Amino acid sequence: MNKSTLSTLAMLLVMLGGVVAAVFHIDAARMVAGAALLVYFAIEGRAAVGRGKITLLVSALAAAAALAMLPDPGRVLLLALGEAAFITGLFVALGMLRDAAEGSATVQASGELMVRQPPGRRYLVLCLGSHVISLVLNFGVLTLLGTMVNKGNTLAAAGGDARITAIRNQRMMTAILRGFVLMTVWSPLSVSFAVVQSVVHGLPWRTLLPLQIGLTALLLGLGWVLDRRAFPPVANLPGVGGPMDWTPLVRLCLLVAAVVAASVTVGEALNVRLVVGAMLVVPLSGLVWLAVQRRSAVAGARHLAQRLTVGMPAFRNEAAILGGAMFFGTVLTAFVSPAATAQAIATLHLPPAVVAVLLAWAVMALAQVGVSQIISVTILGGALADLSVLGINPLVLASGLMGAWALSACSTPVGAAIMTVARLSEVPVTVVARRWNGPFVLTGAVLLAGWMLGLSAVLG
Repeated sequence: MNKSTLSTLAMLLVMLGGVVAAVFHIDAARMVAGAALLVYFAIEGRAAVGRGKITLLVSALAAAAALAMLPDPGRVLLLALGEAAFITGLFVALGMLRDAAEGSATVQASGELMVRQPPGRRYLVLCLGSHVISLVLNFGVLTLLGTMVNKGNTLAAAGGDARITAIRNQRMMTAILRGFVLMTVWSPLSVSFAVVQSVVHGLPWRTLLPLQIGLTALLLGLGWVLDRRAFPPVANLPGVGGPMDWTPLVRLCLLVAAVVAASVTVGEALNVRLVVGAMLVVPLSGLVWLAVQRRSAVAGARHLAQRLTVGMPAFRNEAAILGGAMFFGTVLTAFVSPAATAQAIATLHLPPAVVAVLLAWAVMALAQVGVSQIISVTILGGALADLSVLGINPLVLASGLMGAWALSACSTPVGAAIMTVARLSEVPVTVVARRWNGPFVLTGAVLLAGWMLGLSAVLG
């Protein structure tokens, strides 16, 4: 058995172990998932680069510190490894839907439809379309739509005016980016939802989900308003024109709605977290989608297996960043006393809702200096184990953390989304993070604070 096959089997075991542990509450399955993750990194870890390698190194140092300083390091490290395996397994499960979406004619046609919109509705359609497609493609939506923008936004299409080309590029790329990152505000198929559900105890997701959909709508609307103010329609050239067939986009929306609804239904039926329902539903949905594309269940399964043996070894950097960040954050919480944290917050003499806002803003601030949202949210959740002592409503904090996660992803120069858009646009990352998205993120932070304060008042 070659190395690629071994690492693929190890990662599949990570996913399966996480699901079995979550559904049947079997600790042994959780340990198997953690052990499989260690096997995967033993095979692929040395090939990790950049932030992936740094995250693995930091995680190893955290483990060494736990062994040297904590009274019960074994329990802490097993817990951290289990959490790391679960979050990595979730991303693997979601990736199985991405494999099907990348070869879908429906997704391709939807992307072309969005890019061809006239200027008056281009931002809104691209932002909403990116939001929908990101649920099945995740980061792939940036490359898919970004490449289409580059192909269509030529100097000739702008009448030879380089300024118009630059404006169109900024508007379309910004719309794609914001649509993608705002998925993390509400989607049960996102890593943010999984992490927040893990660290904020007593969280009623049935109430959280509709609240987050409302917050997402507000932030999407804010982006559209700022775009219209910055770029009045008269300043742009006409769109491509021609007949518009909305059928592919409608089909894609129905598909996404079906996957989300099935994930919620399965989660409810099994009495597990929403993300566990997604881990069960998404791989099956991806397999069915491939079978429909290939007109054969066997051909679809064979194609998925081939893609996995290529994709899983190449997943090493993402696995290192996601799993490593979750491991590091979980270990670090063992060094933080919730009681001491509560005492320190009490000395601020601030209303609980204001404290919640400051914590959400802290996630945004830490992201600017390269601290992953997984780490900051995990640490905050561990430090605030008993929110009732502080008088903070779990829904208010969870909503704020997820909103801050999305806004920081729009503005951190070291974020993967920002770097992808900057590369496609051929501009520095600081241009995308600061000049293009700075006003949106700052205004969004104020809107988020108002949302949290209002929510706190309503919920009491």
